[in-house]
Amino acid sequence: MKILCVEDDPNLAKLLETLLVQHHYQVDLARDGLIGWNFAETFTYDLILLDIGLPQLDGLQFCQQLRVNSSSPSSRNSDTPILLMTALDTVTNKVMGLDAGADDYIVKPFDLQEFLARMRALLRRHPDSRSPQLTWGELCMNPNSCQVTYQDQPIILTAKEYELLQLFLRNPHQIFSVSRLLDCLWKSDEFPSEGTVRAHIKGLRKKLKEQGSKDIIETLYKLGYRLRLEKQNQTPNKAQKSQKKPEVLKEFPQQLDPSFLTSEMLPELWPVWQESQPLYCDRLSIVQQAIAALYEGRLTPEQQHHAEREIHTLIGSLGCFGLMSASDLSRQIQQILKSGEPLGLAEADQLQTLTTRLRNAIEQTNQHIQHKSDPQPQPQSKTPIRSTLLLVDDDFPLAQIIAIEAVNWGYESHIATDLHQAQQLLTRYQFDSIILDLNFPNSTETGLDFLATVRHQYPNISVVMLTAEPAWMKRIQAARLGSPCFLQKPLTPNQIMQAVSQVLEQKNSLSTRILVVDDNLILLEALESVLEDAGYQVILLNQAEKFWEILEQTAPDLLILDLELSNICALKLTDPIPSPSVTGWDLCEIIRRDPRWNRLPILVLSGYTDPETIQRSFTAGADDVLSKPIGPQELLTRIEIRLQQRQRWKMTELDELTGVSLRRKALQDLTSLLHLAQRQQQPFSLVMLDLDHFKRINDQYGHDIGDQVLSYLGKLLQQSLRQEDVVGRWGGEEFVIGIYGIMKSTGIHRLQEIFEVFSQHQFWAKNGIPFQVTFSGGIAQFPDDGKDIQTLYQAADTALYQAKAQGRSRIVIS
Repeated sequence: MKILCVEDDPNLAKLLETLLVQHHYQVDLARDGLIGWNFAETFTYDLILLDIGLPQLDGLQFCQQLRVNSSSPSSRNSDTPILLMTALDTVTNKVMGLDAGADDYIVKPFDLQEFLARMRALLRRHPDSRSPQLTWGELCMNPNSCQVTYQDQPIILTAKEYELLQLFLRNPHQIFSVSRLLDCLWKSDEFPSEGTVRAHIKGLRKKLKEQGSKDIIETLYKLGYRLRLEKQNQTPNKAQKSQKKPEVLKEFPQQLDPSFLTSEMLPELWPVWQESQPLYCDRLSIVQQAIAALYEGRLTPEQQHHAEREIHTLIGSLGCFGLMSASDLSRQIQQILKSGEPLGLAEADQLQTLTTRLRNAIEQTNQHIQHKSDPQPQPQSKTPIRSTLLLVDDDFPLAQIIAIEAVNWGYESHIATDLHQAQQLLTRYQFDSIILDLNFPNSTETGLDFLATVRHQYPNISVVMLTAEPAWMKRIQAARLGSPCFLQKPLTPNQIMQAVSQVLEQKNSLSTRILVVDDNLILLEALESVLEDAGYQVILLNQAEKFWEILEQTAPDLLILDLELSNICALKLTDPIPSPSVTGWDLCEIIRRDPRWNRLPILVLSGYTDPETIQRSFTAGADDVLSKPIGPQELLTRIEIRLQQRQRWKMTELDELTGVSLRRKALQDLTSLLHLAQRQQQPFSLVMLDLDHFKRINDQYGHDIGDQVLSYLGKLLQQSLRQEDVVGRWGGEEFVIGIYGIMKSTGIHRLQEIFEVFSQHQFWAKNGIPFQVTFSGGIAQFPDDGKDIQTLYQAADTALYQAKAQGRSRIVIS
């Protein structure tokens, strides 16, 4: 279960976090009320622990705002139980807390066991809670003791396995997607991959099976996981075990439904598939010839390797067409061919069964498509071409479908099916990026060899590697050769282009900005020379009274601070505190206490190397400490490492589907942009957009098609707006935009242009029928409609509501 703890005492917060983690709760910590409110607006919690005396937003105001939002259907935690914590032991304070919306009240210092008991009591009262004893057949979980047993025998689980099992047992009828499991069971500052979730589920299933329990977690294709509805708790006897089918075959039915397979393929790919299907059948014929030789006892290592290579191609290609089930069959065939053990008749039988199913799947898919009407040609996207892409893959059909998707992303693409042809294209065209397969069976060179050539001859081209091999060492080689991204097939064309777009956006963004603060002018000039030669945009500052103003004006990607700022005094902040002198430690601590800048990488410079100075620097919030004198190469290496870490962190704040910022990141960026507008006395416009009748699109065409609509709108907004503008996904089909320096009367014309492009774009249903979508919008302006984000949001949201009331498909000015 997920807990939000809002407590400004770091020691008590750490104690509570340790206690709760020991009892298998997932905890998010917030050190002030405003950060806690942002968490509550972004994530769903089972319980909120709330101190009353908080900076920024006190506990009573927090409670009142949360309960006031209970009428809003989008409010995540309006009914979440709240346990107030305070040292003020008076009846008045208790009454005020309970009247504000708290569910219970505990006075500091408190007994930890009483604290846990009060938590459990609140969780039991929650509408979604279950009885303390959780059971599924003979499987039993006791949350009070954190014990899990099957047939009265204990099962030892890891913390995450325990949390997964508890979540499923408490919500027996709910389906949990991987992303929802990440939200429920991982902290907001943890960023595991979807593979991590699946690994924990696999571990849980294995431990339950070892104890004799059947698998209680059901996998629903493309939906997620849930508690298995039919309780199968009898342990199979030996006769039943002996009749089990081989493990490699158990997940696939004898006959594959072709309509199920084609439902995964986008209509615009059907013509390419019909041309490519015979080629893939030919590849499969090579595998079947190897199987025939295995039956006859004359399979050579070369023939086996050739078959494995052909099926390896099918894994990635079929998956990229959207035929994930066929791709999984291909992977199982490859696992047998690569086993390393001598193959016998048993393996031949398994291979024969799998290849027969795979051929049926490929052929039936083509037959099913032929019965459908041919879709009309896709209109050319109005999005201007922004980059040129080279696709290098010996699988031409696969390259074709990636090229089709590239057009939707605004890329012009060229295809090379071998490395020699790719080299020729490089001499004829200017490319921004290359998608490069790792293996070329008919060439003495590999993709890594070609990557090394590109790195030497065309260092400005970004090369994204693509392979079906789980090749760890080759990943390392590619990274050493400068590849910014390594993708493993099967992936959808949209996923591939999303990765390419992210790489190019990082590369094409304005040069990285570094703010250097030091009162030594000679050192500033030396640092400026080194950093500018390395391609960085450098901002120099030797007057600390302007620090906060310059920080927000320039929005640097990294900060370099000198510890000894002896000539600087009277630092001016929003809440000025006179000081005889200001140190780099002071600036570090100020930055780390501001939610807008608390993740800005900070490198501290110091002439002292003693452990106390270094330790104090890290405690104040520095990410790295460099001793003077500084070697240029060491400085650049340290900077690059911190910038890479920042980039990885920033990627976790982007919505994977649309490519725009998630709500929490968008809120922070909007706040920063508004503060900049306030200081510079510039206009600032806030826009709320909402797709019209989006639920109807999901119901009529399916959620996959709905995702395509969301994805296209996200990409269009990014391409159409300026880099300094803020674009975020506020939730569901709702987007938020912040535009700096533009009046709303001008902003609406820009939005109308985006509206025209979007409303004319054709989307395609799975049956080949085209359809179009519109959106509605509301726009508000600072300071006319409000002086803070919340007020501006309410004004823009009211205008959006008016647009819907007037018939949708329009933008209304507040």
